Amino acid sequence: MTQEMTPYVPKPMSRRELRKCYSRFSISVILVVALTQCLGAGLYYAAARFFPQYYWDAFWGPVLALAINDVSVYLPGLIVFPLALRRLPRGNPIPVDRLSLWEFIQATVFSFGVGYGCSLLTSLVITVLERMTSHGTTNVVDSFSASLPIWLTAVAFVLVAPVMEELIFRRILLRRLLGLGDVSTVVLSALAFALFHANLYQTAYAFVLGLVFGAVVLLTGSIRDTILLHMLINGFSVVMQLNLPDEAFLAASVFIYLSIGIAIAMFLAVRRGYHMEPGPLPFRPQEKARACRRSVWFWLMLMLGLGYSAVTIFL
Repeated sequence: MTQEMTPYVPKPMSRRELRKCYSRFSISVILVVALTQCLGAGLYYAAARFFPQYYWDAFWGPVLALAINDVSVYLPGLIVFPLALRRLPRGNPIPVDRLSLWEFIQATVFSFGVGYGCSLLTSLVITVLERMTSHGTTNVVDSFSASLPIWLTAVAFVLVAPVMEELIFRRILLRRLLGLGDVSTVVLSALAFALFHANLYQTAYAFVLGLVFGAVVLLTGSIRDTILLHMLINGFSVVMQLNLPDEAFLAASVFIYLSIGIAIAMFLAVRRGYHMEPGPLPFRPQEKARACRRSVWFWLMLMLGLGYSAVTIFL
């Protein structure tokens, strides 16, 4: 995305140092996911052990579960990413230019289309896996949301999650990665977002939405538009979990399939219309891709993240 800014000139960097940048990113993602799981398990144990009167209470139990979930899910990213990635080469600040109303509507339809398109493909793949393994699966996010009252589900997924996830992945993490260039910034932040969900049902869904939201932030310089997009998508998912009348469910289904078709058409029409900035580092895109592929930590992050996401749904 073109920026009319005074270019930042980084210190000289070798290919080995470039590879270390991708390794540092990969290690930070592994730490965030691992700390999230450990912190969550520890807090749930402590709540059941020391506050059983609240943990098993019909009202306070779900509230406590949501509080523990949010603390364990979001706190590691807020701490680890700024500290672990502070030595990455910095990029130029992005000028703020919010989306117009028409651009926001287009981004909304496109986000719905690519998100739900990937969800349908993921469901198909998981169905095949279930038949191959003769083992059922569980969508842990749906199970968690189903355990909460509907008002608490709305608070968790429509208010808290969009704000915190955009803050962590499209503000803190994305800005830390800007020095690697737009392509690396968008792809790596989306990959971290996908692995962060630790749930194969949401991996592809989160990755493509991470790409879209990352591109929007590079275009606008703000996370306000992506917070609104995130809220709309999560809100639609919450509504779809309700016992809707047949007419409303049919209308929502038509909207989903229509948005998928529009998203495909939009992608084919504008896929060559954006210019991705290479960033301040004196490396060609092929050299950056090679440095990323040669990082052992990058492949370890993928194997651990995808492996855990796959195992989770079969537990």
